[in-house]
Amino acid sequence: MHKRSYQKIALSTGIASVLLFGTTACSSGSSNSSSSSNSSSSAAPITMFASPAASVENLNTNWFTKYVEKKFDMKIQWDTVPSSDIQTKQSLLLASGNYPDVFMAGSLSNSDVLKYSQEGIFVPLNDLIKKYAPNLWKAIQTTPGLKQEVFAPDGKIYALPSYNYCFFCSYSNIMWVNTDLLKKYDLQMPTTTAQLTHVLQVFKQHGIIPMTGDTDGWNGNPTNFLMNAFIYDANFDIDNSGKMYFAPTQEKWKQGLAYIHNLYAQNLLDHQAFSQQESVVEREVGQNKVGMVPEGDISHAIANFAQTGFGPWRPVPPLKGPNGVQYAGFSPPQPGSDVFAITNKASQAQEIKVMKLLNFIWTPDGTQMLNYGPEGKYWTKAKKGQLGLMGTQALYNMTAAGTAAFVTAGAQQNVSWYQMGPYDNAEVSRDGMVAAPPFTDAGLWSTLQLFSQESYAGHQPKYVYPSAVWIPSSENQQYSVYSTNINNFLQQWTTSFIDGSKSLDKDWNTYVQGLNHLGLQQYVKMSQDAMGKPFDTSAYKKDPADEKFLESLIKK
Repeated sequence: MHKRSYQKIALSTGIASVLLFGTTACSSGSSNSSSSSNSSSSAAPITMFASPAASVENLNTNWFTKYVEKKFDMKIQWDTVPSSDIQTKQSLLLASGNYPDVFMAGSLSNSDVLKYSQEGIFVPLNDLIKKYAPNLWKAIQTTPGLKQEVFAPDGKIYALPSYNYCFFCSYSNIMWVNTDLLKKYDLQMPTTTAQLTHVLQVFKQHGIIPMTGDTDGWNGNPTNFLMNAFIYDANFDIDNSGKMYFAPTQEKWKQGLAYIHNLYAQNLLDHQAFSQQESVVEREVGQNKVGMVPEGDISHAIANFAQTGFGPWRPVPPLKGPNGVQYAGFSPPQPGSDVFAITNKASQAQEIKVMKLLNFIWTPDGTQMLNYGPEGKYWTKAKKGQLGLMGTQALYNMTAAGTAAFVTAGAQQNVSWYQMGPYDNAEVSRDGMVAAPPFTDAGLWSTLQLFSQESYAGHQPKYVYPSAVWIPSSENQQYSVYSTNINNFLQQWTTSFIDGSKSLDKDWNTYVQGLNHLGLQQYVKMSQDAMGKPFDTSAYKKDPADEKFLESLIKK
């Protein structure tokens, strides 16, 4: 009997990336030359492929590199590449056979993991993790979404992602309103779609752009927030019994499009919202021309705005629609794409050393040092009595210099691997940062945490579709065709329904027939079969104690 092979497919869930200090966790590095770091170890160098962040000066002389070489008796020979070239260089190395012992910070696609494991290039990690990285093994068993991400259908682990927990990032589908304008025109914070329409009408009457959006920001599409008042805004919605259905063909989706089209037709929704870039929105918001704007964090729409206390900008709570629907957009803190794999070039001794390194990284101190270097310069251990974001004893305190170094665009440092490799920025670490008072220069995290608790936590659906599923290899190509064609079709028709170039009354059936013609039924069935268990969001709920604690920090 032939074994069925699979390929893992990562699905877009609407969130770009979870954040560290409110900045996208990305690696846009510059290349270092491949050379061995100095070390007293007599062992053969371990070759590692990586794409470091632009802020990292040189991995060869980096403090964290030197630290792990000494701690784990290894020499690292880096092969680094800018993020813009990572896919090309990675593919060339693997195709040539001249690949490294370890991909420490690669960009391994869903199909890469299966392809190179089946060819014997990526080695199984299960036994190595169990024996030499128990911290990592425990995290795999207990971290929501991680087990489904890393286990292939054959039960083996071949590659690992980084993990970045961020409570407020999970609720980053935010519509911001300028509350100075609400006060000026004697308006209340809208809580229903009808109230929202009224507020936008008043803004328009006074020469304000009522609501805008962008195509390249973090959750800058206004449709996402507005649709949640009619039906949960996701392709694959899951009811409380765990059954999946395709939302964009449901009657409630049609009603949501009708509402959004009505806003557009009345010029209450900026006609440029679906074509302009974030830089345009930033300029308009900065000139006080806009009443409402969707962004994952208003500081993305206004440069350095979060560091000035958010000014008058506050989140609009999830709107209640005419049928009582009231959802908050939700992105679970599931892992990103795989970045780490050990190849068959590594010796057993090297495998063990690398696993011991991962065991260290998957501790709060390990990830803290990986991200921010040694204690003292950029961070310190929290003092007894200092509290984190949840009002419990904090672990770490970022210094003013640390905040500047790891937030400011273009800042350079050579003490850490900053967000590189299979790190674990777990809930205990994220919530373990000393909570600065909300609405202060250092209080970005506290402010966003408070906003999430006040307005969004608990309003998400019970179940959401997983961020990654395994598709049988024999079906992968067809599944990718379905996914690409259907999502392109949806994007085109959604815009057409909203701007009125297509009629919801006359063209809806044509729209549904078009989706079916593209293989919608097969696509849904394959997705349902591959889903396994949906992601249960029940643990993400409003915490009155946390809200009260954060409010108590506000400087009067």
